[in-house]
Amino acid sequence: MKQEITLDVHELQPPEPMQKALDALHTLGDGQYLKIIHRMQPFPLYDILTDNGFKYKVTTGKVSAFDIYVWHAKDKEVEKIIKDLF
Repeated sequence: MKQEITLDVHELQPPEPMQKALDALHTLGDGQYLKIIHRMQPFPLYDILTDNGFKYKVTTGKVSAFDIYVWHAKDKEVEKIIKDLF
């Protein structure tokens, strides 16, 4: 099973990036995280993530402005992987 699931939405127009991100969250299993490549910070998504048991980290992107890493808050293994990336 692949640890990183990449979702590139930086060329999509609203509301498609939000819809794709929310759909992708349902596919995350234990030991996996979602990397969202986005041209802007999706602030409404951050509240949804927090309210639904996810954690996230936002970094400067290489392909677009932002890379947003999302994982299940209870998944300490993935949290360590994310911390080790940075």
